[in-house]
Amino acid sequence: MRRFAAQTRRASVALVAVAILITAAACGSSPETKSGSGKEITIGWSVAYFDHPVYQLMMEGVKEEAAKQGVKVILADGKNDPAIQTQQLNNFLAQKVDGIILTPAVSDPMIPAVKKVNAAKVPFAIVDRRMETKGSGIKWDFLVSWDMVKSGTVGGEQVVKALNGKGKIAVVEGTAGAGSTVDRGGAFYKVIAQNPGIQVVYKADGNFTRSGGQQVTEAILQRFPKGQLDAIYFMADEMLFGGIQAIKNAGRRDDLKIISCDGDKNALDLLRKGDIDYDGIFFPKDEGVIGTRLMAQQLKGQKPDFANQEFEGRKAALVQHEGMPWVKPDFFGVDPSNMKDPQFVGW
Repeated sequence: MRRFAAQTRRASVALVAVAILITAAACGSSPETKSGSGKEITIGWSVAYFDHPVYQLMMEGVKEEAAKQGVKVILADGKNDPAIQTQQLNNFLAQKVDGIILTPAVSDPMIPAVKKVNAAKVPFAIVDRRMETKGSGIKWDFLVSWDMVKSGTVGGEQVVKALNGKGKIAVVEGTAGAGSTVDRGGAFYKVIAQNPGIQVVYKADGNFTRSGGQQVTEAILQRFPKGQLDAIYFMADEMLFGGIQAIKNAGRRDDLKIISCDGDKNALDLLRKGDIDYDGIFFPKDEGVIGTRLMAQQLKGQKPDFANQEFEGRKAALVQHEGMPWVKPDFFGVDPSNMKDPQFVGW
């Protein structure tokens, strides 16, 4: 199983985030310039945090598409801290980048920083974790975020199927207030509410980390002895990896149905081995590629075609979110019936 550095929460707002600079060098061509200005196009991107496989893959897509588009992208590690991300957006404005993209760790605290970006009239987009305006008047040119509502719906349906519509479940949620937690959780609980035979007896924040997933799962297993719980739903594979260790240590695999989502290859390997019962998959690279492509096209003066975005044959839907374009890469449920399909090997 791949190991990634454990995520830690930083309290200091003075901490300066590490940045990665991606420069276009494809085929020896010169970086793209703004029309008539001779200035290299630069995009600043504040990522929720670097030490997560989803964002590592997303950034791979950013790098590839930046080279293809001939633009420069500065990726900054938000370290899961809205104070650090606010500082990063302010820094991008001071650097006079041409466009700014935000993957918010938590949405609401970022509203004041987005207002500053809007006031500066810098092209702005959100990728992966969506925001709501909350009546603040903030705007973005587009949102690229995979269908987290569908992932929650699929997860709820998988729980219902796993339990034949009856049983007690515990939920290991993601970071409180994160758009992904709100979207996925809202859809998941809606499905569960439509199935009165299923009861949610416990839920807690695992913060989208392995350590968080393990700690919450250990608490669940201690609170609900064998026979008092039927299933655990993990809102992300990264939390599953910690949780499955706790479940195995307690010798509880046989009495629990285990459902997760994201599509990490290690999670899908667990499904293929029978160590979990259901999962789902999205493709993080799609977000990085499409987000970079759309911003680059906009900054070059082209009109982005929001309705016809795809990567590696996977088409993204176009909807509206608060009156602004939302490009939605798809999500796919995975179970024993399709787990050997080559497209669902995992990332």
